Amino acid sequence: WREAQHLPHIPTCVLRGVLEEHTTPESLDMVCNLLTKQSGSPLHDSQVHVYDAVGHPVYVKNRNGRILKNVDMGGAIQRTHHWSPLSEEVEFVRTSRDVQNAVFDCAKDRHIFPFCDVNARFGVIHYKSETNENGDNSKSYSS
Repeated sequence: WREAQHLPHIPTCVLRGVLEEHTTPESLDMVCNLLTKQSGSPLHDSQVHVYDAVGHPVYVKNRNGRILKNVDMGGAIQRTHHWSPLSEEVEFVRTSRDVQNAVFDCAKDRHIFPFCDVNARFGVIHYKSETNENGDNSKSYSS
């Protein structure tokens, strides 16, 4: 925590995932079953339980943890697994069942835009107005 990279006025958000049987990668079946048995609940993304998927430390209590808890904006639960942002990285474990169920074919940008939206809402990232070729104004992010 000595090199902490957060400030008490900057919000943080998280992506929280809960997997479903038909969207679980075959290579994660055993890990998912173990975590479900261990925690007593199927509410996890195969590696992180939904109650632990927050933007602050859950089990370590200190000054930095309190700062992070105060700026934690939370996050909606999405139907996804822990490896969903990956594609090429998991090619060697992808099975025909994974391909059939399209378990790695989600929109990858859904992992980024909740973070951008929270930071834009609080002025950390500024909106930039642009006029497109139709003359309509649209908003995009700028740093």
